[in-house]
Amino acid sequence: MMLLDGKAAQDAIKQKLAKEVQKRTRPPVLAIIQIGDRAESNAYIERKKKFGETIGVTVSVLRLQDDVAESVIEGHIQRLNQEIEVDGILLQLPIPKELDRTRLIDGILPAKDVDGLTSTQIASRGRGELRAVIPATARGVLELLTFYNIPISGKKIAVLGRSALVGTPTADVLRQNGGLVTVCHSKTPNTQEISLESDIIVVAIGRPKFLTHKYVRSDGTQTIVDVGINAVTETGEERLEDQVLLNSSDKAQGNKLVGDVDFEDVQSIVHSISPVPGGVGPMTVTALFENLLEISKKHQEY
Repeated sequence: MMLLDGKAAQDAIKQKLAKEVQKRTRPPVLAIIQIGDRAESNAYIERKKKFGETIGVTVSVLRLQDDVAESVIEGHIQRLNQEIEVDGILLQLPIPKELDRTRLIDGILPAKDVDGLTSTQIASRGRGELRAVIPATARGVLELLTFYNIPISGKKIAVLGRSALVGTPTADVLRQNGGLVTVCHSKTPNTQEISLESDIIVVAIGRPKFLTHKYVRSDGTQTIVDVGINAVTETGEERLEDQVLLNSSDKAQGNKLVGDVDFEDVQSIVHSISPVPGGVGPMTVTALFENLLEISKKHQEY
């Protein structure tokens, strides 16, 4: 069994990104808008800031109260849109449910939409445009498979989960790379059969340890990418909204991170598998900054 170690892949790609940044006339700038003071969001943002620092990227964070008016947020987004030195803008999710997430994200200039979530970027991906920005988690899945030389073109791929943030864009990007993709969700009657017939299984449904050996062939030929990340405590389970890994303090608080795949149950019968934590999480951060460098390259000269 080969472990798809996202941290090892991240370290290798990080060196390339740092060299790329050194060629720029100025460091690329990522602006993150955070609404509220969720502990998880704070941890995710710190990881992004730390990664940005290691490759020479400037990460600025605008922190707003959770009761901020939507019009105020829109004003900040418009200001950042107009700032020439800001290359990418990211609205840190989740945001308070009272706010219109789609409206706020669509306020971001598509040319600065570093996570590919504006309607314009979604439409571009739907048309198969190569210049469209790929959401970080979806790109992270692709980069992880590519780094470990897992063939995609011509392979049967099952994507379990159809969320707009993860499942759907992941399926799209794998199709664009030649994969024969089938998307499964809660209403799919033959998910088990589709999984058994697939060469690659990507699991992103937010159900801890959902995928067991019943969904996996025993011939050791399949690859499993676990996109799920769930914090399991003594009192229950909570699905996390971001694929960025939590820091060590979370474990100290009694949280254990598990994926959507029962790793122990399937590891002995697969060809390769990504762990949780340490698989897709690091690659999501990496992909975000790959997007930023590609966007910023259009904004400035070497």
